[in-house]
Amino acid sequence: MCLINAHSFDKYKQQYLTMNSLFSILLKNLILLALIVISLVFMFTQYIGYKEVRFVFLGMGLLYVLSACFEAYTLSQVKNGTQKFIYFTDGFLAKRIIKIISFICIGVLLFYSGRSIIKYMSFLCFLIAFTEVVVTIWRYLKNLCFVALEDDKLILSTNKINITSAKEIEKIESRHGLMYFVNYNKKAITLRTDMMSENSEFKLALDTWIANNNLTEKVVKS
Repeated sequence: MCLINAHSFDKYKQQYLTMNSLFSILLKNLILLALIVISLVFMFTQYIGYKEVRFVFLGMGLLYVLSACFEAYTLSQVKNGTQKFIYFTDGFLAKRIIKIISFICIGVLLFYSGRSIIKYMSFLCFLIAFTEVVVTIWRYLKNLCFVALEDDKLILSTNKINITSAKEIEKIESRHGLMYFVNYNKKAITLRTDMMSENSEFKLALDTWIANNNLTEKVVKS
């Protein structure tokens, strides 16, 4: 009876976490959409003036930053007792930096476009760039980038969430500091284990996870 209750609790909690994740994604995108609509209304109508739009942008911009942090937090939630290992790699930082620089450059071009109204569109670009900086720092401080071993699932949380279950894995291969978990559909999760601060601890936990999920025969010796 206790086992059934525990299983049901875990199931409901997982559903709750999934709903929270969907809500956070929807909330962030709705705020961004609202900002775009407000910008267009400001540019092409007289309903919003220069003075009002600054306060609207400031308030909505703050909400967007907070919603992005909330999204990063909710997407990284896993079950209690799940083994998590920090995975903050150069590849993750590189993608964030490229995105930040791209939006800053677009924002600068809009700001110096010569048309005063168009300049206000640059705010959206600067806001997205600033949000990426804040979220990256937030992920680093809260250890929201990680590899997790949850029951029969392997979870990778970086720029997005990648999840694969043990039954989907065709082979596991390790070479040159890289580890590949290849699914039957030929999609793979790649880990830079050589850049993990908890490298040895992760390998021990992974060996146990592989054994518990009967994947030993699927490990390719390098």
